[in-house]
Amino acid sequence: MNHIASLLTLDCIELDSDITSRKRAFEQISLIVEHCAGISHQTVFDALNARERLGSTCLGGGVAIPHGRIEGLDALALAVLRTKESIAFDTPDNRRARLFFAVMIPKDDPDKYLDVLSEISELLKDREVKQKLLSLETPLEFCQFIGNWTPPVPEPQAASEEDYPKEDDAPQA
Repeated sequence: MNHIASLLTLDCIELDSDITSRKRAFEQISLIVEHCAGISHQTVFDALNARERLGSTCLGGGVAIPHGRIEGLDALALAVLRTKESIAFDTPDNRRARLFFAVMIPKDDPDKYLDVLSEISELLKDREVKQKLLSLETPLEFCQFIGNWTPPVPEPQAASEEDYPKEDDAPQA
């Protein structure tokens, strides 16, 4: 199932913004989320920065997945921001991002959001997909592309010897 497509709407996507700093990117994402989800942009901005203080949400390779928990949010909210130029994050290795998938998480959601973060990560791992997302011209094209994307099916893990009891471990009759 493509969780990203179910969360993404045209008005939650801004492409080719002239923003040049992480702070301004988070401010713009906050305004997008306010428009789409009705949550105060200051609340969103504070949540994004609180999470960022725990560790950078920039994955490198030109992408970031900023996210934060919001009190009073009923459902996950997603916003996409693509900047014209890559933006430096305050990291020791000077990671940069140009494509931001921001996820706002209800405060009481223990772990459902992890599926969405994982799916976004899978989407952005694919170099061809990422290049396509950086070149699409309109929010409609962006939504259509995401809607047609199929997340990879996890490969079943092969059983190992540890999954089976050894003869010594078998119950004695």
